Amino acid sequence: MRQTVALFFALVFLATTVTADDGDLDELINSLFTKAPLDSGSSVTSTAPPLPPAPSVGSKSSCEHGQRCIQKYLCTNASTSGEGQIDIRFDGDNPCVDYLLQCCYEEDIIQEPPIPPTPKPPVEPVLIHPGCGKRNADGIGFRITGQKDSEAEYGEFPWMMAVLRQENALDQVLNVYLCGGSLIHPKVVLTAAHCLHNRSPTQLKVRGGEWDTQTRNEIYPHQDRSVIEAITHPDYYKGGLYNDVALLILDSPFSLDEGIQTVCLPPQGAKFDQQRCFASGWGKDVFGKSGTYQVILKKIDLPVVTHSQCQSALRTTRLGSKFTLHKSFICAGGEQGYDTCKGDGGSPLVCPIQGSHMHYYQAGIVAWGIGCGENLIPGVYADVANFRNWIDQHMHQRQLDISSYSP
Repeated sequence: MRQTVALFFALVFLATTVTADDGDLDELINSLFTKAPLDSGSSVTSTAPPLPPAPSVGSKSSCEHGQRCIQKYLCTNASTSGEGQIDIRFDGDNPCVDYLLQCCYEEDIIQEPPIPPTPKPPVEPVLIHPGCGKRNADGIGFRITGQKDSEAEYGEFPWMMAVLRQENALDQVLNVYLCGGSLIHPKVVLTAAHCLHNRSPTQLKVRGGEWDTQTRNEIYPHQDRSVIEAITHPDYYKGGLYNDVALLILDSPFSLDEGIQTVCLPPQGAKFDQQRCFASGWGKDVFGKSGTYQVILKKIDLPVVTHSQCQSALRTTRLGSKFTLHKSFICAGGEQGYDTCKGDGGSPLVCPIQGSHMHYYQAGIVAWGIGCGENLIPGVYADVANFRNWIDQHMHQRQLDISSYSP
């Protein structure tokens, strides 16, 4: 994300997860307008270091006698309840190390982890949704304090998905981060076509419910699903990333809970010009080698600019005065230091539904840009409203209910 926040991370996903090489958008644009072949999965020169092991829940060694480290929401002590505020900055005085844990007396423990007492996550997949596109602006279970880099609240964007690639290494199966995505049905994820170039569906996995990639102590555990079918738009053109949209069909539905829900899709041809919208992801904070991928999910709000304004702005860059912005794109941003960035491909741009408090349409899919967060230079997104009929068609063909993304 950029705010110097970049929205997409190549990070090591908890437990047997390492960072993936994500294409350098700057190099992609260079190759896009030269004779060089485009490789949307070109490598990054450095990767994130391995994650430290997660703190041991239930450890008594670092707490006072009669206490042990436990998730905050499982302790009845009102002063440290998960319903309060949590500082995401590391507190060196916390004997439990992880900011989502605390020392708690045995008699004050509500329930043994990892299942939270309320609300209880469903055991079986839940196919009934309370309504798509609901943003949890105050988070789930707690609010974070001390945020300095536009961190999203826990569960704020429950449709946010991570697309992973499975790799075998040293007799282990590693989940390597590939791209972002959004949940539009318990069994269907919307992402960018360029993320899937030359990749078999059997190599892919989707993770929902992720927030802080270096801890497993969130209220709800993340969920992983395998991909059984990848559908790329038939008019996708990798040279210019035209029609950069794809659907991933999962082997089984996600179990919907507060932290995993679907996003709404706009009607065919809907416009969002001049609206302020949110993008979310774990991407780099700044463009280039000095940028680092984010640990906690980030968010930024961006203005959607008109197609003509975006084309005019992009013509002032190295793309040149004859550049034509394809009709399958929309643009957002153009504010110094605020933008989606490297690693954010496939991530959603969501805009508020008029007249519906805290519910959102997905207006765009992160596609490409010139640098990250350049003043007056917007980022470029696939226009989701341009593909609503195409998405509906494939859902109907597979007998999947489109009410999951219809407000």
